[in-house]
Amino acid sequence: MGTSTRLNSLIVYRNLLEDEVVQGLGGLVEMSDAELSSKLLEKAEALGLTGNVPVEYVLYLIAYQKNVFPAMSEKHRGKVGEGLKAAVASDVEILRTFISKIATEYGGHTLFSEYVATNPHFIPGRSILVKLFVDGAGSVKEVVDELCSYYANYGYGLMLEHMAFRWDGENACLIGTKNNSDMSFDKIYGYEYQKSELISNTQAFLEGKPANNVLLFGDRGTGKSSSIKALSNQFYDQGLRLVEVARHDFIQLPKILSVLSNWGKHFLVILDDLSFEEFEVEYKHLKSVLDGGLEVRPNNVLFYATSNRRNIVKEVWQDQNMNELHSRDSINEKISLADRFGIKLYFDSMDQKEYLYMLNKMAAAEGLEITEEELKSAALKWEMSHTGRNGRIARQLLDYLHGQGKVE
Repeated sequence: MGTSTRLNSLIVYRNLLEDEVVQGLGGLVEMSDAELSSKLLEKAEALGLTGNVPVEYVLYLIAYQKNVFPAMSEKHRGKVGEGLKAAVASDVEILRTFISKIATEYGGHTLFSEYVATNPHFIPGRSILVKLFVDGAGSVKEVVDELCSYYANYGYGLMLEHMAFRWDGENACLIGTKNNSDMSFDKIYGYEYQKSELISNTQAFLEGKPANNVLLFGDRGTGKSSSIKALSNQFYDQGLRLVEVARHDFIQLPKILSVLSNWGKHFLVILDDLSFEEFEVEYKHLKSVLDGGLEVRPNNVLFYATSNRRNIVKEVWQDQNMNELHSRDSINEKISLADRFGIKLYFDSMDQKEYLYMLNKMAAAEGLEITEEELKSAALKWEMSHTGRNGRIARQLLDYLHGQGKVE
């Protein structure tokens, strides 16, 4: 049976047949070598494919394209029906044969066998797909089960490509962030208790156990936002995604929760630098969604907020003067938003000893060619024109020193 005939038997992954490169590779349409090479070259550069380009491109389509199987696997955390698994098993045999054929055909190709793209980009979890479809490891049944887990953890399409999103209120949709932070917890010095609590709560959330909304509050530049970014890197392959929502879009929170509930991923809705003046009322939308609204928050969503204020809403001395007939009600209203966060983690400023210790650790990790005494002198001078001792100030100082050429 020819390759084109076998590909035409695809059921679940049938949308692959609509791709012009697959059509050319599989002999489904008549295409010259030059035309097919031109299309492969365009795909390689557009997608950052590196290695055996035809093989990498088919793996890319398997990972990213939507069909009923990745959609059900992602939505239901890898638990799909036996009927769907049986259909996928048939397709897996066809795709394994197809990939083996093009791997052999292009194995010694002068251009495409070991191609290096201008901006290389590897499929998340690529090693899993290579093992299943290129190396031929495992039975067809085992391949199907591993694919279920792959889509459950990594997702497909938008969820596979991005670690974090922002909510586009104008178009009411998720927009993937293009430049993700490489922040990790080992780059955040100190705050061991805060980091431990944050990791434990997030791990429980991902495991389907009870977990709390979290408020990270305290002095500016102390690592609150960085800690949340570190979570996305640590737990990406366990299905965690971040969604940042701007304050002016809080009124759309019910819509946002509805969109997120349609995915199987676990989402942290990030409310960064959250703060309200006493006359601002947007916090009432947030308070209703966090606790007390008619619509229950989906099980796959938690709220993580950062703020410089313990109770988020500005408090003034007049609150204590009891001028209002029921002044206690006014105070309770102002602290009720913060009460919606079951875990509150305080990030305080460092003393000088802690600050200098952090600076030395960061400088050593970055290969900065400077002695401890020189670094201390530079830090004290820098402190005179910058307020506070925190990670943000340290980062600015080190960037300045790097710029001065003090690096190996």
